[in-house]
Amino acid sequence: MIEYSLQGPVSQERVRIRVMSALRENRFPQAVLIDGPAGIGKKALAMEIVKALQCTDENMRPCGHCFGCKMASDSGATGNWVIPLEAAEAHARSSDDVSAGSKAKTVEDFKKGYIEEIQKNPYRVDVFSAGAFISVDLMRLMTSGFALKGDRVRTVIVAEADRMNEAAANAFLKTLEEVPPDTYFILTTSSREKMLQTIRSRCLALHLLPLTDSEVRNEVLRVAGEDFDEESLTDDVVGLAVGSPGKALYYAEHGKKWCSLAVDFLVKSLLTDYADLFLQLKEVAIDDPYEANRFLEVLSFLLADLLRLKAGAPLRLPQTTVSVGIEKFPRVDATALELSLVTVQESMSRIESRRISTTMGLQDLSLKIFEGYK
Repeated sequence: MIEYSLQGPVSQERVRIRVMSALRENRFPQAVLIDGPAGIGKKALAMEIVKALQCTDENMRPCGHCFGCKMASDSGATGNWVIPLEAAEAHARSSDDVSAGSKAKTVEDFKKGYIEEIQKNPYRVDVFSAGAFISVDLMRLMTSGFALKGDRVRTVIVAEADRMNEAAANAFLKTLEEVPPDTYFILTTSSREKMLQTIRSRCLALHLLPLTDSEVRNEVLRVAGEDFDEESLTDDVVGLAVGSPGKALYYAEHGKKWCSLAVDFLVKSLLTDYADLFLQLKEVAIDDPYEANRFLEVLSFLLADLLRLKAGAPLRLPQTTVSVGIEKFPRVDATALELSLVTVQESMSRIESRRISTTMGLQDLSLKIFEGYK
């Protein structure tokens, strides 16, 4: 019997055991949906599964050296991926349609660049821009290659499958209703609720758990490279990551700025020092809704940590939380903090849906966040 060995963190071993059992018993489904928080390794697991499916070794899979394994790791095999692209990238011509010697970037060129970034670091949460999406043209490009499969196993990773637009989702659903023989789809998502229920129902669901703090540190150091500043991986950064190496990498770069701003935002709001706070927000220039909500995530985390402080529970952001000096504001009790969390969540929703500009949204939040307790 062929044995399977999929690599990954101990915290996610149960899911890998389930997958390896299905592979070993020759009952692996043709469509799998891997879901879980952003940056915890869904794409990493998808790539491990693809190597195992394409491997031809008679004893242990994936072997890492056969033709199938090498194809699974080839960023040039763009037909093995469906990924979100920006509109201009998705509308670029296919390599089959460009003239010989043309230097124009094709849709395959764009895909190859993103695939290389994912293979280099599958935990990254900022590979794709906020405006990138999976179009119906990308789905058609995928299915156009099915006739060229021959007798080998074909695997397709659909990364961030929740970014399919309506036309793409409907086109993919038709493919799932009649999957070609020896063809496997591995979908990943951090927002399964945004996907069509009819797509979800046709996939085996695999839910990945967050990593432990020690695993987060180990995985970040493993994938980040020699230039990574290990000192930036502070306790507060690991706390903000909540088990996600991808978020730890993001906050190692941006967390210090967001944490400092979050402290100032709360303190200046409580002191009604709005003029200085508005000037500070202007200097930081948070114009992009995605960036604004990253800051509001940190602000939410800080408020939750202040609730932990009130309850005498362990803190996730020990340095940042203590620096607020919440004891100087005796009126801000647990109820006030809970209400402020709700207010921040409402602001995040308004900014994300673009019902309000980021500047107006943050200014409005500063006025309302501790309304009645200032």
